[in-house]
Amino acid sequence: MVQRVQKNLDLNPVKKLLLSFLLLSLASCDDGDIIVTSFEFDDVDLQLCNGAKENEYVFFKINETIDEAISYNFVNETFSDTVATAEPITIELNGETNNLIYRRFTIGITADYYCSNIPPSTIIITEELNGSSGTAEILTEIIEEDDNDGIAAEDEDLNRNGNLDDDDTDGDGIPNYKDQDDDNDNILTSVELPNEIPDNDDPRDTDGDQIPDYLEEDDDNDGILTRNEDLNMNGNPRDDRDPDSGAFYYLDPESTNAAVMVEPALDNTIQTTFRTTLSIIRIVFDGNNQNFEDDNFSFGFRDVTIPKTTKKL
Repeated sequence: MVQRVQKNLDLNPVKKLLLSFLLLSLASCDDGDIIVTSFEFDDVDLQLCNGAKENEYVFFKINETIDEAISYNFVNETFSDTVATAEPITIELNGETNNLIYRRFTIGITADYYCSNIPPSTIIITEELNGSSGTAEILTEIIEEDDNDGIAAEDEDLNRNGNLDDDDTDGDGIPNYKDQDDDNDNILTSVELPNEIPDNDDPRDTDGDQIPDYLEEDDDNDGILTRNEDLNMNGNPRDDRDPDSGAFYYLDPESTNAAVMVEPALDNTIQTTFRTTLSIIRIVFDGNNQNFEDDNFSFGFRDVTIPKTTKKL
């Protein structure tokens, strides 16, 4: 009796690997049958751990439904999941430092199986398939950057020219969607957005000139740049108030403060999402590829979002 099962492995509909491999029946099968098995990792998260060696990493996916996992461990000095690469990193499987391994277990496993230097002794491998050759392709790219200033990145575009990279209000070399201070006045855009009008979400426009404060260098139109209404010159206009009115100097055109010279703040932190995609192509498992319908397998992708600091010009 032969049983055949074919399942879809890719996280997204990209390249598929439908593997069917022959295993001699377990000792409990005494009729000499050959069982054809397969594995699947649909909708399973791609995970990553550091290996025990220097510059060693392991990507893996765990299917908890039937206690199986597939992993790719490799050593590479240039790989990082938070540094974009122009071209994919390619690494040849060699069965030693670069391995593709499919396993089934007696019990369910967790990420600790791959992330711990000493796997639990209670876990027993019942089936294993090793990739003896093939090429890994690893690509890390930036898929999203945002200054997290309360305005969606797409809304800080299309205002004038429809090009994200060119929409730079203050001319500091950082487009608005990546600039936490769009007008270089040393006040965060997120702080300059809210107004004091009930049930009104329009951005604040202190001087009523139809230019919102977060895009204007002189918010109260008194002839002094907002960043220069900073008497203690600490780079924060919001801790200087008129002692008579109690208002911030930079929002009060009636204040009599003198201008000082303050440079724009230099640090700018943006939220950056990196996507790492892993594929193995031209796979040969254990020297036998005759039962495979496709020798390419996509592990899918893994996203990492981190804060990233840039410098203004």
